[in-house]
Amino acid sequence: MQQTEKYWNLINRIVLVAIMIMAGVGVVLAFTPKVRQMKEFQETNDSLQQRISIKDTETQELKEKQRRFFADPEFVERVAHEVGYARTNETVYHFPEETGETGL
Repeated sequence: MQQTEKYWNLINRIVLVAIMIMAGVGVVLAFTPKVRQMKEFQETNDSLQQRISIKDTETQELKEKQRRFFADPEFVERVAHEVGYARTNETVYHFPEETGETGL
């Protein structure tokens, strides 16, 4: 009788360990896709945060230009010259850009 109890205790321990191992493997398999998904979401979030930062910088630059348009007449004149405007007493010369090709 004592011998059979030892075998049953051994079998119970083996079964318990097997159940615990299967439960552990099940938990790992259940959460692995969620961990991957969370990592992908984090990468997307980082990318979007970087784009937001770039857009914020561009917005600040545009606001600074807008402020200068209202406050700095020299800035307005320089920008106007850059886009091709001139005063009535100024002569504008346009030089064609060299393309590196010869006219032969």
